[in-house]
Amino acid sequence: MNQNTSAPEPAEARVKKRGNISSVWLLPVVALFIVVWLVWKAISEAGVTVDVQFQNGRGIKQGKTEVRLNGIAVGKVTAMAMSEDLKSVNVTLEMDRRMSNSLTENSRFWLVQPQVSVAGISGLDTLVSGNYIAFQPADTGIKRKKFIALSSPPPLGEQENGLSLTLRAKELSSIQNGSPVYYRRLKIGEVSSYDLSADDQYVDVEIFIKPQFAHLVRRNTRFWNAGGIELSGSLTNLKVRAQSIASMIQGGVSLYTPEWEQEFPEAYQGDVFPLYRDYDEAEAGIAVEIDFPLDVALGQGKTRILFHGMEVGLIKDTELKDDYSGIVANAVVRPDAVNLMVKGARFWLVKPSIGLHGVSGLETLLSGRYINMDVSSKDIKAAAPERHFKGLANEPPASPSAPGLHLNLRADSLAGISHGSPVLFRKMQVGSVQSHELSDDGVLVKVLIDPAYQHLINSSSRFWNVSGITLQGGLQGFSIKVGTLNSMLAGGIAFDTPDKTSNTVKNGTGFVLFNSVDQAHQTGQKITLIFETAEGLQVGTKVKYKGLVVGQLTGLKLNKEKGHIEATTLLKDSAEWVAQKGSRFWLVRPRLGLANSANLETLVTGQYIEVQPANRKDAVAKMVFTVEMTVPDDKPLNTGLRLQLVSDQLGSIRRGNPVYYREIPVGKVTGYRLADPASHVLIFINIEDRYTSLVTEKSRFWNASGVDVKFGLFSGAKIRTESLEALLAGGIAFATPEVGEPVSANHQFKMAKEADSQWLNWAPAISLGDE
Repeated sequence: MNQNTSAPEPAEARVKKRGNISSVWLLPVVALFIVVWLVWKAISEAGVTVDVQFQNGRGIKQGKTEVRLNGIAVGKVTAMAMSEDLKSVNVTLEMDRRMSNSLTENSRFWLVQPQVSVAGISGLDTLVSGNYIAFQPADTGIKRKKFIALSSPPPLGEQENGLSLTLRAKELSSIQNGSPVYYRRLKIGEVSSYDLSADDQYVDVEIFIKPQFAHLVRRNTRFWNAGGIELSGSLTNLKVRAQSIASMIQGGVSLYTPEWEQEFPEAYQGDVFPLYRDYDEAEAGIAVEIDFPLDVALGQGKTRILFHGMEVGLIKDTELKDDYSGIVANAVVRPDAVNLMVKGARFWLVKPSIGLHGVSGLETLLSGRYINMDVSSKDIKAAAPERHFKGLANEPPASPSAPGLHLNLRADSLAGISHGSPVLFRKMQVGSVQSHELSDDGVLVKVLIDPAYQHLINSSSRFWNVSGITLQGGLQGFSIKVGTLNSMLAGGIAFDTPDKTSNTVKNGTGFVLFNSVDQAHQTGQKITLIFETAEGLQVGTKVKYKGLVVGQLTGLKLNKEKGHIEATTLLKDSAEWVAQKGSRFWLVRPRLGLANSANLETLVTGQYIEVQPANRKDAVAKMVFTVEMTVPDDKPLNTGLRLQLVSDQLGSIRRGNPVYYREIPVGKVTGYRLADPASHVLIFINIEDRYTSLVTEKSRFWNASGVDVKFGLFSGAKIRTESLEALLAGGIAFATPEVGEPVSANHQFKMAKEADSQWLNWAPAISLGDE
């Protein structure tokens, strides 16, 4: 091994320069960037926290209950806590950041959970997924982080872009949340909520109409309650109406728009419409008002309006007038009957009636009461529109244009006649009484003669009352007159036509309705008697002359201007001579006294009027006379000697007092009056024919009334009276000293207050002549 081998030379070291930062530090930098990115991502994608206050926490679970929008989760419950007042629950929600712009004061939250009711089942999906909180975003309004949850879902109109309306009803009836809204039995919406109106007088029902059906609702659309089953009508006309099985169970609302009305614009959001109780009330038509008297009972239900048996309208409701003087019926008339709503149309209530005329309105026992209406063709042609009418309690008289002959009969009193009373010709009914009313001079009775019999009437026709039973006569005998059985019960009018050739009459012709057939056929002179009062007078009061009837009163009326009673009097043909100037009339009434009663027969036969005719050949005719209420004071008797006595005072002398001669009545007092001048009294007496020779120019008269009592200390008491009658009722006595020539009529004597003692001793032998 070579020892001399040299050792290798050492290698030269190379020095390299390195950077200031080592690559090892890159890893922390990358990690830092990752952390920053994660933080930024977490912050940018973090949700929005909001607080929602619920009434309770039932059905809400922290960390599980979602917040959904249109079925998509947009948040969840992160925390729950009781409120400070322990009356509610504060729920913290973490919402998707994308919802931040939609969280405004108009946003809504509510809990969705399964509900089962008559209206149906809602929230069924929550049975699988659990309850959730529904969110309704709103882009308008101030942004908020705190909200109060709704107790129930908001109306559908606020959830969808449909039409929300308010229906105002008097009562809720069967409507509830979710009740369907129908159009032609197709569901187009539903009831979303209901509540009392602001004034608590109505119920406001909120409904939602789906967007595709919103154009169906016009400003004149009518809504009605379509829930349940509606029964209406009567036993002969029963109506059953229902929309669907669903509406029968859960209630509902129907609507329609009247096609006959002009086109109205579409309804706007929030419009208010009335909600009617049923279809009949909602049915559109012409609104009219009918005023009925208080005694008309229309009932609580709807009342039909018929025109010749056809239904043309309906009375929907009634109310009292403001002054409580009647009933106002609010009615709706079908559009096709609008031509009947003119001036002259008449309305009256038809109801079952059983009376003397028979049975009427019997059909209403089954079909119910109804309103009948009538209008003449003349009024229809005139076409004067009217919307306010006066209703009647009973059927009115036939229209003036109705077929037949319309007549006006004037009577002093109704005397048993009523609406529907028959008009008879030879006891056969040929017409009927249509109406009656008071007039200035009595009663006006309107009758209608059937067209087939109107030829029986002409200007000579005479009408009289045949109502009931007529009794005529007195204590000496009487007669009974009756018409038909119907007229006895219900009243009636009869007539005849003496002259068949007389002129025909037209509608509206007036006739006098007499009280009896005898009065109707009386002919003679008519005069007018004027009375101070009608006491004791009546139509039929007799006018007599010497006990014979020469006329009777046919009418009584008050002359308001002059304040007296005017009596129309019909004189018999044979008594026309009574109507002459100078005739005097006075009323004969019963007079009762202690010993001087007179005219007692009038207590049975009734008062009558006595007449004293003028009996002058040159007397002129006179038609108006004033009747004295008592027998005239200066009325002479037809026989006997009429004398006048002059006295300072009347004393107890009265008409009818006896005149005595030797205590035997030979005459009587016929009257008295003040003399002219009024310094004394004239007393008229009448001496019977057979005693006229007892009165001569030397006769002396004195007042024999009462008792003549004389008393002397030595002569004692002397009591004298002419008679018991003179003691009770008064009287006059006279004496004659010697035979002489009888005085003539109207001779005047002075009457002494008492008899001279010499007069009582006179006893001439005066012959009375042949008896």
